[in-house]
Amino acid sequence: MNQPDFGTGQKKLEIYVFGVISCVILTVIAFGAVMSKWFSIHETFIIIFAAACIQFLVQVLCFLRLNTKTEQARTNVMSILFTLVILVTIVIGSLWIMWNLNYYMMH
Repeated sequence: MNQPDFGTGQKKLEIYVFGVISCVILTVIAFGAVMSKWFSIHETFIIIFAAACIQFLVQVLCFLRLNTKTEQARTNVMSILFTLVILVTIVIGSLWIMWNLNYYMMH
């Protein structure tokens, strides 16, 4: 039976195991930064943000198996990039609106 190609490549257990272990380590790093109170609030925020970004990349690469090996895979990459552009636009626009509302309501 021929399986359809969705651009995700070959399923391998090693990739999933690497993804799970990496995600657990990154979660423990963020949790440890908060619970240890060794860092300032700004440093803790940077550690959490960096761990979250790296964990996002690990999950996209290991579990969604996003790659550029086939035409369908390149289409998948373009779709996720477009989604990220829209998401960033919405978040930055929302923050800008809230900042302006706060400024004009308080002054």
